[in-house]
Amino acid sequence: ENEFKAIARAIGALHPDITTVFEMGGETSKFIKLETDPSSGRVGIADYGTNGDCAAGTGSFMDQQANRLLYDIEDVGHIVQGAGKAASIAGRCSVFAKSDMIHAQQKGYQPPEVLKGLCNAVVRNYKSTITKGKEVGSRVAFIGGVAANKGAVAALREAFDMTENELVVPAYYAWMGAIGCALAAADGQASTSTA
Repeated sequence: ENEFKAIARAIGALHPDITTVFEMGGETSKFIKLETDPSSGRVGIADYGTNGDCAAGTGSFMDQQANRLLYDIEDVGHIVQGAGKAASIAGRCSVFAKSDMIHAQQKGYQPPEVLKGLCNAVVRNYKSTITKGKEVGSRVAFIGGVAANKGAVAALREAFDMTENELVVPAYYAWMGAIGCALAAADGQASTSTA
């Protein structure tokens, strides 16, 4: 199943009030604007975007940088919440971001401040490259593995000026694609058994 369609199918079934999906996974990041077909009631895709080949806005890049600072990626969200300020980190390129992180450490920024800067940089990159010029709806679901990072969630809410009610992390944030595939397969079986 097409990953975009699978995500749309799962969100439509589990969260019909969601109008937009921000997805940041290990290897890719996606933007999906949803629309509901008035005749069928099915949720479909009105617009979409992805990061292409750039690693700067992905979970694997965040994981590498957290490990370089001797932290597990699973701990970064909690660590970032305690940081008072954020180091200034470039978000456009993973090479520049890594250089900025090293430079920030040399200037005396503590690891939580560097990691907060990394979360902010990844979100700035997402906003400027993936959602640039696209309409973001009033109810957004943030999915993918990076959605477990509370620092990234807070950075997204701040960057898009959204509240906790406007940008939500669904309970099954990491499994929406798989859920959508299962629902699509069930749809296919139901249509072939009634034919």
